[in-house]
Amino acid sequence: MFKKLRKAVHPVLVFSLFMIAANMGYAKIYKWVDEDGKVHFSDREDRSVEQEVVNVKPGASKWSRFDIRIKAVDVELSDEENQQIVDGVNNVYEFFDRVMSFDMYRTVPVNILILKDRTEYQNYLVRKEKGMAVASYGVYISSEHQIVVYVQENRSRTFKTIKHEVSHAVVDTIVPYAPAWLNEGLAEQMEVLEHDQAGLYFERHEDNRRVVAQAREQGRLAGIEQFLKLPSNKWRHSDMSGASSLRAQAGQFVGFLLSKPTRRNFVVRLMHNFNRGDRTLAYYLVDDNYIGGVSMLDLDWRRWLLQQGKGINRL
Repeated sequence: MFKKLRKAVHPVLVFSLFMIAANMGYAKIYKWVDEDGKVHFSDREDRSVEQEVVNVKPGASKWSRFDIRIKAVDVELSDEENQQIVDGVNNVYEFFDRVMSFDMYRTVPVNILILKDRTEYQNYLVRKEKGMAVASYGVYISSEHQIVVYVQENRSRTFKTIKHEVSHAVVDTIVPYAPAWLNEGLAEQMEVLEHDQAGLYFERHEDNRRVVAQAREQGRLAGIEQFLKLPSNKWRHSDMSGASSLRAQAGQFVGFLLSKPTRRNFVVRLMHNFNRGDRTLAYYLVDDNYIGGVSMLDLDWRRWLLQQGKGINRL
């Protein structure tokens, strides 16, 4: 009976490992045979046995894309630009659905309002009593499920701003207790989120890389312990002052966390903790959930800063 049960369960286990590998973004699966001739599969390398790597290719995404409403006031958008906006917004939704494991179909898709210049943008926010955001490039108005931006001189930055604000819309709706560094860091990374035939991937965020590198050279880069212990209200106050590198550091730090499957899974656990209403200071959740605690996280982060990993991070 136990032999039959083992034979029945074994294919399920193998299939589960393959599915985990697919969701982790090309993670390696190792196969080896023990002395009794029994085949084993694992997502971890064991150098004490002779293993071979099983090539696992994730299946095509079954993500059903949303129709996104775009309203441009006194702005001419080409068909290509309209499609770029729609694709960018859907890429962000797909990231939170497939990578972060949130059900995006339970949220209300945003609508996009694009104004012709900064002056019109500021006037619109004043009318909406959103005066605190007049120095920004874009804003999410939760009461209307609306993202408002203006056309920047470099139009591609406008489209990046839209993806940034879509991330805020998702996090503010689904994970309202997420700490400011995580909320902002995810939004910064969404700016460089792209999609091709192989799936979602992140390009390197060159602006944030440059700012963080400069802050590090000048000794202004916040230590990870200080960074994680900073309350969200103080984080936002420091960020809005424009005198710190916190926003760029948040983007680079989240980019670092998303650059490997194990760390990516760690971010998912954090997000779902906050989704359940956990208001524990991020420092303590990180110390409990990251292998080796905050001290190991700090070491991994510093190593990553020196190398920056690959130019493209596939999910």
